Amino acid sequence: MNETMTSRTLLFPSRIQPTRPALTAGIGPWVWVLIGAMAMLTAACQDTQRRDIVSGPGSRAVAVVNNERIGFEEFQNAYQLFLTRWDRFFGNDPEKKLQFREIILDMMIDEKLMDQEARRRGIEVSDAELEEKIRRLFAPQDGGELEKVASLANTTPQEWRRRIKRNMIHDKLLAADVIARISVSRREMTAYYQRHKQEFFLAEQVRVRHIAVGSRSLHTKIIRLLQRKRKFGALVEKYSITPDRLAGGELGFVERGVLPPEFDQAIFKLKKVGSISPARAPVQTQIGYHIFQLQGRRTEGQLPLEEALPRIRQILTEQKQPVAFRTWLQALRNKAAIKINKKLLHADAG
Repeated sequence: MNETMTSRTLLFPSRIQPTRPALTAGIGPWVWVLIGAMAMLTAACQDTQRRDIVSGPGSRAVAVVNNERIGFEEFQNAYQLFLTRWDRFFGNDPEKKLQFREIILDMMIDEKLMDQEARRRGIEVSDAELEEKIRRLFAPQDGGELEKVASLANTTPQEWRRRIKRNMIHDKLLAADVIARISVSRREMTAYYQRHKQEFFLAEQVRVRHIAVGSRSLHTKIIRLLQRKRKFGALVEKYSITPDRLAGGELGFVERGVLPPEFDQAIFKLKKVGSISPARAPVQTQIGYHIFQLQGRRTEGQLPLEEALPRIRQILTEQKQPVAFRTWLQALRNKAAIKINKKLLHADAG
């Protein structure tokens, strides 16, 4: 994934060439699962031979996936969490509620299948990898943020950490089994370039890195550290409070009008690569105070095909990911023994 574009989009989403987040971004596969679940719900009637009803007195499994249970209580928790966020959109419509119960259960089945496939493949996430992920998600200044996020999700920090780890494992699995197997030919990339040349016409651009802090005093401190030859990237990691810190503060190449006007006024005045925005006139926004370092400059003109190829490959790969994911997931389903207790599934749907 293009982390530079992602970090910039998170900070200033307007007027930026859109890119869809790749699975390796750490967002987790839920969006992909929802895409697959919507398609599979439509085809559910074709799959009944694989989805025998789980029966038996006192049974509390809403589904069994290859002999692994999805408990009714676990399912109800997921459904109730969904209701707290989206109930206002479908009110008391029993048919819509049932439809969403089926979608949520499909999502849980898909995650269970991915859990099983990851175990079969020996895919794991170490404690060190998990801690690094959490560190990157929550900056040092975000004290208690994990607890706040967990509280909003009606869970504990420990359970939230487990969810993050699970998503990381799924990301690894999908990166290996889906993304890595997507093929993009030179012919496809050349054709895309020819059809979308305007996308690759570049206005004057500067490449910058960025640190954002909450106070003028901290801004002054960081300027002094930079003047003492401290590394910009290390200071981003330690002090910056905006999402671009995940990419070392990189905002990439930007043209006028992409970032806020006060940013343009500062960064397009920088002339020498490595120079930083002046301490005497700090850029201030509602977020806080900002420091920029010039990394490079481009004059306007058409980006040559060879230089555009990495970006085109990413675009075409991302375009192919939904179909590749659905195909891969359906293959897992076709091999699986999936049983659903429809009586429990339909409970409380009215």
